[in-house]
Formats: sequence, C-alpha cells, structure tokens
Amino acid sequence: MSRIPKYPPALKENRPALSNTRNATRTLVTGLSEADKKTLILNHTRPARNATVAAASVPAPRMKRSATVPAPSAVPNKVAKIEKKVVAPRIPPYDFKARFNDLSEKHKVIKNELCELKDKLVEVSDEYEKVKEAVDSSIAERDMWKEKVTNTMKELRQKSMEYESLKIDLEFKNKENEELQSKAKLLETMTSSLTLKTLELDRLKMEHDKLQMEYKGALELITTSKTDSDAMQNILNTMYTDQRILRNTVQDLKGNIRVYCRVRPPLDFEASKPLYNLNVLDACSIEVEKIELLNSARKGKPQHTFTFDGIFTPHSTQEDVFSEVSQMVQSALDGYNVCIFAYGQTGSGKTYTMEGGSGEDNYGIIPRAINMIFTCIGDLKRMGWDLTIKASFLEIYNEVIYDLLNSCKDQLNHEIKMVNSKGTDLYVSNLKEEEVKSSHDFIRLLLFAQRNRQTAATINNERSSRSHSVAQIKITAINEKRKEKFTSNLNLVDLAGSESGKTTQRMDETKHINRSLSELSKVILSLQNNQSHIPYRNSKLTHLLMPSLGGNSKTLMLVNINQFDECFGETLNSLRFATKVNSCRTVKAKKNLTQYDM
Repeated sequence: MSRIPKYPPALKENRPALSNTRNATRTLVTGLSEADKKTLILNHTRPARNATVAAASVPAPRMKRSATVPAPSAVPNKVAKIEKKVVAPRIPPYDFKARFNDLSEKHKVIKNELCELKDKLVEVSDEYEKVKEAVDSSIAERDMWKEKVTNTMKELRQKSMEYESLKIDLEFKNKENEELQSKAKLLETMTSSLTLKTLELDRLKMEHDKLQMEYKGALELITTSKTDSDAMQNILNTMYTDQRILRNTVQDLKGNIRVYCRVRPPLDFEASKPLYNLNVLDACSIEVEKIELLNSARKGKPQHTFTFDGIFTPHSTQEDVFSEVSQMVQSALDGYNVCIFAYGQTGSGKTYTMEGGSGEDNYGIIPRAINMIFTCIGDLKRMGWDLTIKASFLEIYNEVIYDLLNSCKDQLNHEIKMVNSKGTDLYVSNLKEEEVKSSHDFIRLLLFAQRNRQTAATINNERSSRSHSVAQIKITAINEKRKEKFTSNLNLVDLAGSESGKTTQRMDETKHINRSLSELSKVILSLQNNQSHIPYRNSKLTHLLMPSLGGNSKTLMLVNINQFDECFGETLNSLRFATKVNSCRTVKAKKNLTQYDM
C-alpha cells in the first residue's frame, strides 16, 4: 500500500499561501490574553465534514498582511470585532480537497488578474511607443535648439567683445575729452592769473618805487643823524627786508628763467657785408626775414617772429644791458642762487657782452656785476651785515674741466659733485677759490683767467673762444644782531661758439662744443615737455648748469645774434633754441637765508 503524501501536489504549489494564512491566524491568536484565548476555545465548535466541504468550495476572503492586531491590553469586547473580521471558517489541515479547491479558485482569480494585466501591459506598451516617439522628437528638437543656442551664444560673445572694445574706445575718448576740458580750464585760469599778476606787478612796482624813495630817504637820514641809531637801524632793516621781499616778488612774476635777445651791430670793416631783414616789432618781439640783395626780383620767404622778455637792438649800450641784468645780481645779494649765461654762434658778441672791452663804458656784465656787489656791500654793512666774497674761474674744454686760476701745467682732477644728497646745489672739486676785497682784486683775477682760456681762430672770428668759461662768485653774509646768515652763488657763463675749423684739432674741438650745445638743447626740450628724466649728466656743461636750469636758481639767458645774411641759418637756430628756453618753467627759487644760534 502506497503511502499517501502529506500534501497533494496542488497544495504544495500553494503552500506559501497556506503558510501565510496560518501565520496570520497564529499572530491573531497570539495577540490575545489568556482569558480571551479560553473564551475563544469554549465558543469554537468544529463544523461538520459537509459544512467543511461546502465552506471549502467558497473562496475565503483574502486577508491583508497589514491587518491590525489588537494590543494584548485591549478589553474583552474586542474579541467580537476580531470574529467579525474572520468570516471564513478555518479549513482543517487534514481536508486536502477543500484546500485544493480553495487554491484552485485563487489560481483562477490570479489568472484572470494576470490576463487583465497583460491587456493593460499592451495598452501601456502602445502608450510607451507613443511616448518614445514623442521623446525622440523632443530630443531632436532639443538638439536643434541646443545648436541654435550655441550659435546664439557665439554671436553673443562676439557682440560682447565688440561691446567691450567700443566701451574701451568710449572711455579713451572720454578721458581725452576730460583732458581737453581740463587744459581749456587751465588755460582760462592761467589767462586770468596772468591778468591778475600783471595788475599786481604794476602795483608792486609802484610800491617798490615808493619804498625805494623811502629807503633812500631813510638811508640819508641815518647817514646824517647819529641820534636814535638803534631805532633807525631797526627801521632800516625792516625796510630792507620789505624791499627784498618786493624785489623777489617782482622777479617771481617775471619768471625764474628769462631770455633776452641782443643784436650785435656790424663793425667798421663789416659795413660791406649783406644783411638780412630784421624788424623790431616792440620791446619784446623781433621779426627776421631772408632776402636776396641782388638785381633780381626779391624772393619772398616766410617771416619768422620771436618773442622774448626783452630785445637789445644794435644801438643798445652795455649800460642798457646791465640795467636789466642788475636785478638778477641784486637777487644774489638777497640770498638767491643766480646764473647768467650768453648763448649764440661764434662772432655774435657773447664774450663782449659778458666781459666787455677796455674802458668803463665798454665793461661787460661780469665787471659791472662785481662793481655793483662791492657798492652794495657798504649799505649792507651799515645794516649789520658782514659779507665775504670769493671768486673762482673754470672752463670746460673738450669735456674736461680746467681751473683758470691754476697756472701749473699739471692740472688736478676736477669733478662736479653734489653739495648734499637732499639738495640740487653743486660744486667742483679741487677748484681754487680766491677771496676778493675789492673790485680791483676781482678784475685782476679775471684778466689772469682770460689769459689761460683756450682760444683759436675760426672762420667768423679771429679770436674765438673754444671753451665754455664760467666765472663763479660766492657770497657769504652774516648778521650777528639778527642771527641770520646766507650763502648764494652767482654763475656768469660765456658759452663757446659752434663754428668749425680746418685742422683735425679744430674739428675735435668743434665736435665737443657742438655735442655740449646739443645736450643743452636736449635738456631744455626735456624741461619743456616735463619729462621725468632730464639728461643733465650727458655733458659737463649741462651737469654744471643743472641747478640753474631745473633747480633752486634764477636764470637769465642772453642770446646773441648778428645781422649778416651768411649767418641767417645759425641765427634762426639760436633764436629757436632761446624760444625753447623761454618756454621752460622751473621750480620757484628758495632763499638760502637761515637762522643760527651763537
């Protein structure tokens, strides 16, 4: 007899479902208290076999796994609620047929649900295909828009670069416009300031003349009267101080760099030389024009007009020239550094202007300046000032400095050095200085220096200067009563000419002379353009003139020209260079006056 299996094959397949049902029932019973369990057992009656079969034919309702199980602490009334939820009777474990029928019904239900799911899957598949087609279309459209966006971004970047370029151009134009507006405003300000300064200059001149008269009257009063000398001394010092301030104010209004033009008259043996046309328009302007003195028709060429601080015509005397220069010499006596130099081609009268000739009427600027200094020393001594005058003479020949007061053949090495690291004043090392007690002592030294100066014959001048000559006058003043002192320097420079000679030696001299004058032109041009670097050290001449051109000094330049037709080109060069110098603006000169304690 074959052994009957514990579970039929049909029930084995649904064993998990039965297991789940038992587990749910077990869980439901486990959650009850002991009293509830006893009540449930007493009330339970086993159904008949037929009832079991009939019940098995009816599919039991599916129980949800998440059915709520009452808590163990619930009241006994909850048992009735649990019995209502469990509607189908329990199938005994040994009733395999009922279990099989129950599982068959469940299988049918699941099969029907599976068919419905298949139908729904077909519908979903159709919808998926439609959606997929729509997605593919959207992707293509997205790629198209992405390409359009990329092209648009490229165009946008290009437009942005063009915009930035136009923006930079606009900013540059705005800056240029602002600069032009600021220059226009500055020009208006300078014009109004010039008008005010002109009026102020006229007023100061009137005050200066008035004070000059008062000064002379007070000086005569002090000389004639010996009573109340201390009070009069204070009055005189006060007037001198005010007068010095007014003089300096007038000098500042005229400018720290002033340029005058002097026209040399022809000498007796030059009367037959042809002349170019020169017109003196007013006290400060001249006009030159090249003309042909031939029988042919006049060839008109453009006229050249130049304006300076003053014009000395061929009829001007040495006294007329020094009357303008004397104001600068007075500034040196007031404690300011002063430089006066003559510029022009060979034969234009530079040396005559600076040194002069024989006789007091022909004295040049240098001897007249020393005469004025010793004349004013007497007045300054009466006001309590003690002055010491020292003189030195040097020349720059072929870019080498020579001491004109040293007659020895073996010259010492002379270098241009700074007085201190903070200032702009210079000095020449190993340069001999002589103290002078009178004008005669200075004239004696001047004649000695003239004999030692390098000269040579040129085309335009039989005794042409071939070096730059510098006469330095150092003034040291001390007032013990007022506890004041100052040291000022008066540099009087006679520049070399630029004509060339025939020999190799003369050509070498000309090369050095023209180079130093060319470097002087570069310095003037750099100052005119307000450049940060000024090439002072490119030549000994510009290095020596550095305090005068761009430092703490008042400078006066005399450009000398002649009226000969053969010198018209050199004359134009000299006048143009002088115009550049006249357009330069330097820092305001400072007085070297200081206080000291005894």
